Amino acid sequence: MQIIESSILRIAIDEKKARLVNLISQNDQIDYFKDGDLQRNLIVDFTGENQNENLAKILPWTIVDKGDSRISLALIDDNSSYKKFPYHFEVILTYAVEGNRVDIKYYLKNNSHKTMPFSLSLTVDIPDGWAKEEKVNEVILSKNAVKLQCISSSLALAVKNNQIVAAMKQAELEKDHGEEFGLSLLLT
Repeated sequence: MQIIESSILRIAIDEKKARLVNLISQNDQIDYFKDGDLQRNLIVDFTGENQNENLAKILPWTIVDKGDSRISLALIDDNSSYKKFPYHFEVILTYAVEGNRVDIKYYLKNNSHKTMPFSLSLTVDIPDGWAKEEKVNEVILSKNAVKLQCISSSLALAVKNNQIVAAMKQAELEKDHGEEFGLSLLLT
């Protein structure tokens, strides 16, 4: 488990699956991803066209950069993934904490010499008891006097099955090209 923090927030990332597993307020030590005995988290999905396997779960993630308030993890294709999804790619997933904000940047690079079809999503489990409000490019969760805002201008946001899903579905990335997608979580 990797820990990064600001003066307001501390988060923990499971480096094996690149999942955000704790979102803790430094002031009151409340984990806003904890739901009774159940630990909620942020799930990373990356699949190719007509592929059911989540490459973000089956390929190993490697830490490529770490500081007190940020961590970057890389996911790179290998021979076994190429047999199932015939593209060369790399993903750099960066978590950065600043004040009351967690920025999640997802950089995808197509290293193939052909257009790569893909889908990606970042899914946040919603703990029980939170009110949900959907806006354009934003989902606001509230409970008592606390608000958790999920904001993205590059991913479609929706509330489904007690989860916030930030997704780019059935997209394509040109050959030898990269693109960045992002999601921000603000705790107020």
